[in-house]
Formats: sequence, C-alpha cells, structure tokens
Amino acid sequence: MFKKRKFFIVLLSIILFSILCVIGFAGNYLVDYALAVDEHGNLGSMSEEYTGKQDTVAQSEYDVWYPTISTEEWIITNKDGLKLWAEVYPTKMESDVIILAIHGYTVDHRDIAPAIKPFVEEGYTVITPDQRGRGNSEGNYLGMGYLEKDDVIDWINEINLKYPNSKIFLYGESMGAATIMQAAGQQLPSNVLAIIEDCGYTSTYEMFENQLKERFGLPAFPFLPAAEIIGQFRAGYNFSNASPIKALKSATLPILFIHGGSDDYVPTWMGQELYDSYTGEKELLIIPGADHGESADVNPELYYKTVFNFIDNYR
Repeated sequence: MFKKRKFFIVLLSIILFSILCVIGFAGNYLVDYALAVDEHGNLGSMSEEYTGKQDTVAQSEYDVWYPTISTEEWIITNKDGLKLWAEVYPTKMESDVIILAIHGYTVDHRDIAPAIKPFVEEGYTVITPDQRGRGNSEGNYLGMGYLEKDDVIDWINEINLKYPNSKIFLYGESMGAATIMQAAGQQLPSNVLAIIEDCGYTSTYEMFENQLKERFGLPAFPFLPAAEIIGQFRAGYNFSNASPIKALKSATLPILFIHGGSDDYVPTWMGQELYDSYTGEKELLIIPGADHGESADVNPELYYKTVFNFIDNYR
C-alpha cells in the first residue's frame, strides 16, 4: 500500500513537473516571439524582414518630398543607459508647435514618416524617434509602451532643452499610440498640450490574448501568465502593467482618439472603449473602411482636417 502511494506521488510529481516545463517553455517562447529583439533587429512575430516602405500614396509622396528637405538627427541616452535616436523635420514656417510622433510595433520611424509630411507642411516641427529596440535605437526588448513611456518623457525633456518655448503635441500609431497614452498617465511638463492617438490598444494583455488565439489557437491561460513571469525576469517588466486604459485613469490632457472602422488587428471596439472610458476632454474619429493604421490613407482629407482642428483648439 505504501509503495503504491509512493509510486503515485512520484508519478504525479513527474506529471506536474512536465506540465510546468511545457508551460515554462511556451511562456519563454512567447517572450522571444513578441518582445525579444535579435542581433539583426528582428522579432519572432515579424512575418518578414522590415523594409521601411509602404505601398501607399502617402509613401510615394513622401519619397519625392524627403530629398527636398533638410533634417537633423538627435541622440539621447535614456535612464536605462540605452542610446535612442530620432530624426527631426524642422518647419520652414514660424511656429512653436512640435509634434513628437511615435511609431508602432516591429517597425521604426520610417513607418510613421509618410504620415508626418502634412504636419510639416502645416507649419509644425516633427520629431520621429526610433523606439527602443527598433531602427537606430538600442534595446533588446520591446516594452509595449510601458517602458517606452519613460523614453517619451526623455524626448520631451530634450525638446524643452532645444526649444524652450515649444508647444508639444504627442502623436502615435498602434503601439506608439499605446506608448503616448501611457505617457499621458505620468506627470508631464506643462507645455505638453494634447495627445493624438491612432489605433492604440486597450491593454497589452488583451492584445496578446487576441493574437494567441488568432495565431496559435491557444487560450490565454496558462500561457500568458507564464510569459508574464518570464518577461518580468528577462525584459524587466510585467506586460500586464502595459495598459493604456489603466494609464488614462490618471491622464488629464485632451485626447483625440482615431481608429479604423475595419481594424481587426487592434479591433475597432478597443478604440471605442478607450474613448468611452476617458473622462477628460476628448474627441473620437472612426474612419469607415480603414484597416489597422490605414485611416490617414483611406480618408486623408477628413483625417488631417480633424487632427489640425484639434491642434488649433489646444495650441
């Protein structure tokens, strides 16, 4: 009897250990897949190597326009000791408005660059950083906006050193939108006047839950909790903390929420939920027929009219 009990205890221990190993392996794989940047700047979630080019009218117009202008490069060192890089597009007009434009997941500043041409032509200076781990900036892990929110504050401080009388607006797409919403939950300098977020997600957990089901056919539990624990050790943060909708509870700035009406990557309901949950001054623009990050391409006239009117209201 004692031997049988001992046998079953050992067997159960082996089974539990095996299950934990499988879950731990899966959690580690998910961190590699979604957050870890390799020596070539790639992530496991990237289906192909990023080229920095889009098949859009805006990209074509930007490619013609870019050689005709002069830009600057800025480099700063953030609190984690990472060197971060940005390109600065000065306006030829007299203006104290500066747009800090933050790109999204797996890409770099080149992805958001075509969208900022109208801002420069409107008379605004635009700064497009490479987020940590992307492009010319250092970093081994993506922070899904949670780590990057502090980098945004570092860029704001750099802007204020070089342009002490500036009026700053934060503009971001996708993970860049999540980044600036999380930055909005921090104490920002008084010359940061408003935020324009385009197709940002409610929380990293909900995004990963959706993608885990979409790409792998797996439930969130127990794989995401395992990835959270491993991510805390490897990347230095718990991605459950990367939650724009929670950060907005502490935000006070006016926010323009933009989302594509046909977005199924960051579902349109997320944009609506962010807007509905926010208690500060706000506007909402849903572009019918626009997929993820395509709102400015599908209806550029409505997009930029809404954005520039919003800036004019708060500058």
